[in-house]
Amino acid sequence: MTYAFMRGLMRFMTSTFLVGLFTVEGRENVPRRGPLVVCANHFATLDPPMVPAYLPRADTWNMAKSEYFRKPLMRWIFTRYHAFPVVRHSADRAALRRAFDLLKAGEVLIIYPEGTRIESGELATPEPGAGFIAQKAGCPVLPVALTGTRECLPKGSRWPRRVPVTLRFGKPFLLPQRRPNGERISHEEASDAIMLAIAELLPPENRGRYRDVESWRRKLEGVASSR
Repeated sequence: MTYAFMRGLMRFMTSTFLVGLFTVEGRENVPRRGPLVVCANHFATLDPPMVPAYLPRADTWNMAKSEYFRKPLMRWIFTRYHAFPVVRHSADRAALRRAFDLLKAGEVLIIYPEGTRIESGELATPEPGAGFIAQKAGCPVLPVALTGTRECLPKGSRWPRRVPVTLRFGKPFLLPQRRPNGERISHEEASDAIMLAIAELLPPENRGRYRDVESWRRKLEGVASSR
């Protein structure tokens, strides 16, 4: 009940403050049932609360850095918003176990593959964790791109700005453990494939490391497959 209220509150605040400036695209691409790994870019503080608020499913859970759970009030807020802690840049067994349990139960896991907010506003090298989870779970991956959130709430700003913001859902795909020729796909390659799918949803100026989309497509040929 609390989660539904908090998601609704986030949608209300967004639609009220950004009336005429906020757009959601590709909602029809989101599978309405079954396990799903949702992967989004992370340029601003607004991203983590915004993605689950607009996903057309209520069984969504967020991986969030463990630092957010150290203070009681923050822990309460994040827990009620269906977030659970992960120790970044490590093989956090407890977080991985929770992630796989959720996916096994047919629910949705939201991950930010780079593992942190990228203040430059351009995609960076991801952690291998997102690729590992998607491959091992064997469930669809849904890429999500957010644009304008960094300009809406810049780092250090206490109040958002009225600027155009777009939340775009891409088409789901699978990340097998081997290419069609039998060659093993590394977790790093799987994570790169996720980032490439996000890059294809972003304007060229936000693609960063994945700016040369065609080159990356050739490099990652056979890594991802359609659902």
